[in-house]
Amino acid sequence: MSFTLMVEKVDDTVKAVNVIDCGDKEEEDWLPPPPKVSLDAKLRGEDSTLRELRLQKQELASLAQSAENVMRAVEESVKRELSDSLEAVAEKPSKPHCERNKIVLSIQDKDGAKQFRIYVDDKFERLFKMYADKAKLDLKSLVFCFDGDKIGPAATPDALGMEDNDIIEVHVTSS
Repeated sequence: MSFTLMVEKVDDTVKAVNVIDCGDKEEEDWLPPPPKVSLDAKLRGEDSTLRELRLQKQELASLAQSAENVMRAVEESVKRELSDSLEAVAEKPSKPHCERNKIVLSIQDKDGAKQFRIYVDDKFERLFKMYADKAKLDLKSLVFCFDGDKIGPAATPDALGMEDNDIIEVHVTSS
């Protein structure tokens, strides 16, 4: 677009300026006009897209909030359980660790003596099973005696007053 300026002197104090448009119309329209879209179609297209985006944003915000609520509930639950268990541990007097005494007993059979170390409060049933496994004999065919008396599987060395290196005799019965 081109313009020509013409300045005329009317007075010494006032100057009049005339602007004359010298350009052609084609030069003026160098930028193409925007496409014509009806206002209703424009609003509908934007609205449905925007509405969909807003709904998705709301869903995501809702999901994030519910996840945050779940995490808070889990944290509170864990804190509560942990504090309860810590209080329970603090309230319980710690049991003195009682050391279980062991005893060495010998089981005498026809081939010789075999030594076993067991706890004084263990039942003989455990010792009898260990001996039967070691001697490769059937436990039902064995009879164990201490000082001439038969020993039951529920008895313990402590109950029979046994001491280290006491001897238990074993006899194999034939059925």
